[in-house]
Amino acid sequence: MRIFVTGGTGFIGSQTCFALLEAGHTLKLFVRNKAKAKDIFGSKVRSIAVGDIASSNDVGRAMRGCDAVIHTAAMVSTSKEDADQVYETNMSAAKNVLGIAVEQGCKKIIHVSSVTALYDPKAKKLDHKSPPGVAQNAYGRSKVDCEIYARQLQQRGAPLHITYPASVIGPGDPGLTEPHAGLIANLFGLGLNMPSGNQYVDVRDVARAHTVLFKKSLKPGRYMLGGHYVSWKELYATLERLTGRDLLMLPIPGAAMRILGRTLDALKPLMDTKMPITHEAMVYATKWVEMDNRKTEKDLQIRFRPFEESLIDAVRWLEQENYITRDQAGLLSRHQQQ
Repeated sequence: MRIFVTGGTGFIGSQTCFALLEAGHTLKLFVRNKAKAKDIFGSKVRSIAVGDIASSNDVGRAMRGCDAVIHTAAMVSTSKEDADQVYETNMSAAKNVLGIAVEQGCKKIIHVSSVTALYDPKAKKLDHKSPPGVAQNAYGRSKVDCEIYARQLQQRGAPLHITYPASVIGPGDPGLTEPHAGLIANLFGLGLNMPSGNQYVDVRDVARAHTVLFKKSLKPGRYMLGGHYVSWKELYATLERLTGRDLLMLPIPGAAMRILGRTLDALKPLMDTKMPITHEAMVYATKWVEMDNRKTEKDLQIRFRPFEESLIDAVRWLEQENYITRDQAGLLSRHQQQ
């Protein structure tokens, strides 16, 4: 297949591209920065189109001649100043990429969504039957409304699958995504032992799931890529065991973290900071709703690799890229392997 890819220079996008290339597909990347794409892929991808994803003309021209599409691009920002741009960009991107793919008769389309599109703190679980979520900020609302649009296309018979990655970790992140930033914070030696936990999925498993979706003949569906649920206490204990370090775990009530998040949200206009603690982030962190992977495992016939394997590879990669020191990596340091 000749597959049109958006977001190919991101973490999920780049690793999905490598998996698709290995499976024998030909790719056409749609990017903003051609130099970045060439730096990541070298000569492995020869067709690279530069354009504005919010422009239907740019997307339509670039997509011509492609058999299939995977849409992984999204603008991510929690800044109030970016709110309108985030919402408009993500909605325009979904309508352009998914809508034009349907118009041009693409045989297979994958919309890479996220847990944000389904999240509801009152839900008992998240699965392929879950309704769109209840997010309030601009990014969250854009993911929810993109979800609604994608489902409308499915209902009209479009050959479209939707995937929902949880917190993605692993090697080969072209930037520094939030889950990796969280691991860096944990490896400073202090962990917040909050109620609830998180779900981690290996980027290589996400890429494999996307490759399988292009290979198998399946009815349009929705697939959780939730990997493994890990409580915060279990995460810190695992990091301690793997690194051989003593990490201080500070017990703290979930309500206190949500109040702190709301306070920092109010102070952001006065502070020049990229503090990851926001009210919405703390709702997720302290009221996580588990994702049910059973349909994914059954339909795609895949098993998610062990969490420890993903965590080991992520920590080693963080040290390799100098995001953490050898002391922070502890027993996982490459210097320990020599």
